[in-house]
Amino acid sequence: MKDDAHRLSHARVVIARSGLPAPIISYDVSARHWRLEADYGYFDDPNQITVPSQFTFNLASVPRAFWWLIAPFELSIAAPLIHDFLYRHRGNPPAGAIVPPRGYSRKETDLLFRNVMAQEGVPAWRRVAAYHAVRWFGGGTWD
Repeated sequence: MKDDAHRLSHARVVIARSGLPAPIISYDVSARHWRLEADYGYFDDPNQITVPSQFTFNLASVPRAFWWLIAPFELSIAAPLIHDFLYRHRGNPPAGAIVPPRGYSRKETDLLFRNVMAQEGVPAWRRVAAYHAVRWFGGGTWD
């Protein structure tokens, strides 16, 4: 019962303006991360990216001091999920995760982040701010 208090139910998180399917995720309060509960597919023409079930991510690495401007949950769900997945693998996830196989550079990954946010209806000013933040500060995580 105590574990249930630390984890949300496995639910689809629907973003009202999104043109993408909603991922099924849960949140582990004690570990402070989100977990994907079912594979999530995204079509980046001509590639299909599949983030596997059980992948953990932090939604968006926005420092708490800036949440008054942009809170992590205001940048969509799919965009940070895919971005974190590609960053974790430095653009080259395990075989089968990208079909046909290809790698993504850091810049391509950051551009994909911005494009997925657009598909999810994130306002342009937030997309631009988030994109520049990952371009300026994401290098340490990538390397």
